Amino acid sequence: MTEPGRGRATVSVVIPVHNGMPHLPQTLASVLSQTRLPDEIILVENGSEDGTSGWLAEHAPAGVRVITQPTMVSAAANFTTAVQLASSDLVKLLCADDVLEPTAIEVQSRALERHPQAVLAASQRRIVDDLGRTVVTNRGLGRLRGEVDGRDVIRACALRGQNLLGEPCCVMFRRAAIHRHLPWDGTLPYVIDLDMYTRVLAEGTAVAIRESLARFRISTGSWSEQLSGVQRLQFEGWRDRAVTSGLLELSPIEALRSRVMARVQHGLRRAAYRATAIRQRHTG
Repeated sequence: MTEPGRGRATVSVVIPVHNGMPHLPQTLASVLSQTRLPDEIILVENGSEDGTSGWLAEHAPAGVRVITQPTMVSAAANFTTAVQLASSDLVKLLCADDVLEPTAIEVQSRALERHPQAVLAASQRRIVDDLGRTVVTNRGLGRLRGEVDGRDVIRACALRGQNLLGEPCCVMFRRAAIHRHLPWDGTLPYVIDLDMYTRVLAEGTAVAIRESLARFRISTGSWSEQLSGVQRLQFEGWRDRAVTSGLLELSPIEALRSRVMARVQHGLRRAAYRATAIRQRHTG
């Protein structure tokens, strides 16, 4: 663990990929144009059928280590392989269609260096559509700000009915902390990130950075009303799992509030999906 004033922590960016085109080149470019370059970049290719492998063979940037899974594995298993390969003090997992803002690594690594008890740092993000147009700005974190006890973060997510920390592009982990909680659990795939955050947060604090440091990409193909309903059910499954494991305590009134808010967030997502689909039909 790197302490403030004791030297700069090293950073690994790991990118699990399955069918990463056409966005992978932009994703890699965003990593390579950081104000604080990572010490290693590892990409794990997992059975792509869209030309990703060929593009990597011809165009993978210098300094990017490309690993190919011998046979296709689940998304959770590919996430696990990517994180296991990281050797730096800090790890950032980035999906192959998301983008980092130029200062993301600098700001998040500095936050973890300044807060030695923190096991992860999370920022807000900008949500963009498949063409890169902004749908929502400064999304995430709710009222979280600065260093927050991990169990308070878990509780805040449950009461708000959503993953306040956002997708993996928003988060940087302390490697030792996430390694203790591998593998990623794919039994609730639409809350796979929140499940991992919860297990890691059980042993430390989080640093909430109220600044958009990433762009999370959505598309009408994946953002649908049906998916929103699945997300709600799996969020409730995550909440019940956290209660059963002793990481979350809710009074009966708070449990009711959590269920109601999960449904409210479902409604908001459904409206956003419809608006995004209509916009893309009219402008795409």
